Amino acid sequence: MKKTLLAAALVTGFAGVAHAETSVTLYGLVDAGIGYQQTKVTQGDAYTKTRDIGLINGVKNGNRWGLKGTEDLGNGTSAIFQLESGFDLGNGRSSQGGRLFGRKAIVGLTGDSWGTLTLGRQYNVADDFISPIDPFGTSFKQAGITDGAFGSSPSARMDNSIKYMTPDFAGFKAAIGYAGKNTKTESDDGFGFEEEERDTSNWITAGLAYYNGPISVAASYDRFRTDVRGTQGDFKGTTHMWNLFGAYDFEVVKLHLGYGQIRGSVANDVVAEAGVGSVGLNGALADFTSGMRANDNLNYTQTNGYRQQSWMAGLTAPVGDDGKAMFSYQGNTSKNTGEAFDGVKGKLHIFSLGYVHNLSKRTSLYAIASYGTGKLKFENAENVKLKSTLVGVGMQHRF
Repeated sequence: MKKTLLAAALVTGFAGVAHAETSVTLYGLVDAGIGYQQTKVTQGDAYTKTRDIGLINGVKNGNRWGLKGTEDLGNGTSAIFQLESGFDLGNGRSSQGGRLFGRKAIVGLTGDSWGTLTLGRQYNVADDFISPIDPFGTSFKQAGITDGAFGSSPSARMDNSIKYMTPDFAGFKAAIGYAGKNTKTESDDGFGFEEEERDTSNWITAGLAYYNGPISVAASYDRFRTDVRGTQGDFKGTTHMWNLFGAYDFEVVKLHLGYGQIRGSVANDVVAEAGVGSVGLNGALADFTSGMRANDNLNYTQTNGYRQQSWMAGLTAPVGDDGKAMFSYQGNTSKNTGEAFDGVKGKLHIFSLGYVHNLSKRTSLYAIASYGTGKLKFENAENVKLKSTLVGVGMQHRF
């Protein structure tokens, strides 16, 4: 009788473990090499040149470590979490402003039949759908789209956000996310003087993708709205960023194409707080437009009239069983429709060539060479010219 009861208890216990199966994984990557980087900006006889030779790290991908886990809740649904910390391999310091888990910190639910819902600090939808289509992704410094011609809209992190992604429907996926505020502060000094501050600023991200066989197509849209009202004045502004990318794999070679726009200030409060205000390599030119508006020192990217169009064309090709060659051309044009910046026009061109060789499933070697040129034209001042060079070799190990 006792043996029967013991056996029944063990069977019941194992059934419970199988139903609530849990896994937690420690993972990460370390990436470092030797490189040469130089940026030179000239205006007439005046110039500024920065040069760095030596250790480079986080080139192919940013250094990181993290924890992720799932728990099977039954009926095809699982609880998930992920905590990911970025760091600088050269000095050991935390990245992302010193945050403990600055790359990602989420908790959520996922199901094969209904999709994935996550909350916390996480990437916008463009990072899920757009960045994988670029030959260099969001990596390899100026060779990638975020540090190159597009700026940070194809990959940005949202604080205090909620995001939903559908399951895969024959290659189609859609996603939407929201991060925002709805705060109100009231005060009364007891003598009839009342104050009210209200902040309803928000960020909406959305996208649609089709990944099936050799075809990859994706579109993303991000809208940033600042809306602060109070006794110190009202602050309003809206910035729109959208991207359309596609790729086709011919097996011998894969073709990549992309186009994107920014319309609005990259200094919009919501954009700045989110760290999405980077305009890539254009930032090296933008400072030369500071002070053109009366009463402030904003440059032409930092007011509501800013307009940027970016494009990319690239190729990737397998080299043997373990190698991959990458090439891309990025370009953009920029201007500001505001009266103070009338006549200011920017252009940018970036050519990049790279190679990755896998020594194993977890360790790879890489080489990168990228050259960028830019120009900022003025009606009543001498043009500004930019040259930027990156050359490097490195190694990455995943664990």
